[in-house]
Amino acid sequence: MRYALAAIRTWCRGFSEVVVVTPRTGAAAVRRSVGDGVRLEVGPDHRDDYLGQQVSKLYADQLTDADLICHVDSDMVFFRPVTPADLLVDGRPWIVRRPVAELGRHRPWLAPTQDFLGHPVFFDFMQHPPFTYPRALYGELRALCSDRHGIPLDRYVAGRPPRGFSEFNALGAHAHAAHRASFTWYDASSGAAPELCRWYWSRAGIGTRLRGELDRVVTGPVGVTEWWTPTTAGSVAAAPSHDSGERYPKWNRHS
Repeated sequence: MRYALAAIRTWCRGFSEVVVVTPRTGAAAVRRSVGDGVRLEVGPDHRDDYLGQQVSKLYADQLTDADLICHVDSDMVFFRPVTPADLLVDGRPWIVRRPVAELGRHRPWLAPTQDFLGHPVFFDFMQHPPFTYPRALYGELRALCSDRHGIPLDRYVAGRPPRGFSEFNALGAHAHAAHRASFTWYDASSGAAPELCRWYWSRAGIGTRLRGELDRVVTGPVGVTEWWTPTTAGSVAAAPSHDSGERYPKWNRHS
């Protein structure tokens, strides 16, 4: 997480705030690590924190008033200048998708996503970070859960078996089904999506070689602080600023 936040401070500009969400257990250690310019939100502990951290993302709209919310996990590290404009194409958030038919047999997220949404899902939407969504999408997903499953979304996700939910696939698949025209869709095989951050495997640990790479990434080019105007940026739940100059599309529940 320290590297992810350091990279945000180096590379990200034009965002309204940085919000880091942590469970109650370990919150004191996280608070010591986040530093200045970051708002820390402490949530409840969950029996399975892999599912618990997904719950925090699915309620991200309750932690900020921003029109768009950009998510990066603690193992996603920006490596180049990024502003809210880089998250949009013609005013629409972009999402990268890969056809399920191109995936191997190990796709544990697919059946849970289809069961949750109630329709077939033909793409994997968890292909290319960061992940950016309009705030209205979160409330829609919670309403869908209540209507279809009869319980709040936090209870539904927390009650799933291990690896039994995929928040970014649920958000992406719902956006694709209900609001396709409000997003820009990149096919993963095209390589056309902007490369903004690198995705590391946090559970593998940080060896000497990787630590050296991360140190270089978060330091940035010589003189970066001289030409890149300082401001706050986006993190685990990061919010593009309302006055960033971007024009966001009107959200139509029936598009």
